[in-house]
Amino acid sequence: MVEALMYGKWDARYHPLYEPGEKVKELLAECCITMTDRPEVFESEAMKQYRMCILYGEFDEPAFGDGEAAGLLSFVSAGGGLLVLHNGISVQSRSELGQMIGGKFLSHPPYEQLPVLRYKAKGAAHPVMEGVSNFCAEDEAYQFQLDPLADIQIVMEYQYEGESYPAAWVRRYGKGRVAYCCAGHNGKTFENPEFGKWIRNSAAWLLSEQEEG
Repeated sequence: MVEALMYGKWDARYHPLYEPGEKVKELLAECCITMTDRPEVFESEAMKQYRMCILYGEFDEPAFGDGEAAGLLSFVSAGGGLLVLHNGISVQSRSELGQMIGGKFLSHPPYEQLPVLRYKAKGAAHPVMEGVSNFCAEDEAYQFQLDPLADIQIVMEYQYEGESYPAAWVRRYGKGRVAYCCAGHNGKTFENPEFGKWIRNSAAWLLSEQEEG
């Protein structure tokens, strides 16, 4: 069974870990997922047991320390898979981690209730989008500044108020792989079957080269 680590904050103000974490565990039942809110695990020997890391952190948490950032960078560059969901991009508070992911969160429109976003595939076919149909979900309309130096492939976009925005992308980083999707504000989005397919496909893609090696 694949060992994976999911990082977030149990008591986060906007994106608490528990419900999304339990949904991800259901979606990736073939993985043994350990959930933690302790960033120091990234600089520990424990990382050697994991093949995939899932980020679901929070923007108002302190930035990773030097050792924690270096540990996560080393994990991915040495061949680990990194699945970043929604607010997991908050590790961008360390610029080197934002560069590894390939983009920087800028903002989302103010709202009184979550808007309904329409997600659809974009660009060339990619394994993470296999069998994923267009879908709608109530979620935050995250907007990004993509890193012009990062070799990313945008695989999905969303539509909001007549405009299209990047929703998901993939990239290689050293010997490892990274997949990001902006959907996932709360547990309800994780119940959407098409988003569930994207998560399962992404995990398979992140791990596939490890299996081939």
